[in-house]
Amino acid sequence: MEKRHNTLRLIVFILAGLVLGGILGEMLGMVLGQIGVISGGGIDNPVRNFFVAAFEPSFGIQETEIIDLYMIKLRLGIGFKFNVCSILGMFGSLYIMKWSK
Repeated sequence: MEKRHNTLRLIVFILAGLVLGGILGEMLGMVLGQIGVISGGGIDNPVRNFFVAAFEPSFGIQETEIIDLYMIKLRLGIGFKFNVCSILGMFGSLYIMKWSK
């Protein structure tokens, strides 16, 4: 029972870190984009792109491939979006999990 509880706790901490890191990354991207616009560099600057550019693997039916049955349209699959901040958030949450009990 204890091993199952620890595994579930690990999964929750990893997912929470990925989600919170992704949200913080998007917010940081907006702020860095505005700073780039103010400084004359534009919204597409290298620092912003480092934090916001994402690796997006997807499995299943892609967005353009839809099963169209006239009345019902089906799209099956799952996609992920990882960026630098989401990975840092995951490691941060694992560090917090290590020291919390």
